[in-house]
Amino acid sequence: MSKVNVLDNTTGWVFILVGILVILIGAVMLAVFVWLGFKRPEYRKEHFTGQTMGTVERMSNIYSCNIRVPLVSYTVNGQTYKVAGPRFAACTTVFADVAGMQVLGGGSNITVDGELPTVVKMKGNAAAAQAAMESRYPVGKSVAVFYDPDKPKKAFVERDAPLSKTLSTILSAVSAAVSVIGLVILIIGVVALTR
Repeated sequence: MSKVNVLDNTTGWVFILVGILVILIGAVMLAVFVWLGFKRPEYRKEHFTGQTMGTVERMSNIYSCNIRVPLVSYTVNGQTYKVAGPRFAACTTVFADVAGMQVLGGGSNITVDGELPTVVKMKGNAAAAQAAMESRYPVGKSVAVFYDPDKPKKAFVERDAPLSKTLSTILSAVSAAVSVIGLVILIIGVVALTR
């Protein structure tokens, strides 16, 4: 066997292994984004039909969009559970520096009362949004908790915040494209081996 054939075989196997790896990465990404964007929201809508009132204990150590969310305790059938939330689907930050000075002061679309946004819009850093969350959810406040009656430990506070359908579609398409690229790499490896 010549050196050229050995190199072709090695290159072919490398392409095949890389192709398989890229296909697997793309498939896992696709499964995650389809679950988070499409299946999980449907599942939660069908199963999280129980509702009760919970009490804010404190700000938790859980962050959603760089904002600490409250820790809420709630009771179902005499059993007490805790959940961190509400969470956000996404956040946008607008800021501008001119000569080292921040032009936009802090602010966010989180209000003390009214509807809680699913996408947080912040001006500057997250400090103003964090302060708004702490004002909206003081210790002892009663908030709505939605839970799965079959598994009461699974719950969310006030409202669910799934990924947007548009973002889920884009991320799923990118994941599918990664798998297709992996398939092309795999085919190149097979062709290199059969020469």
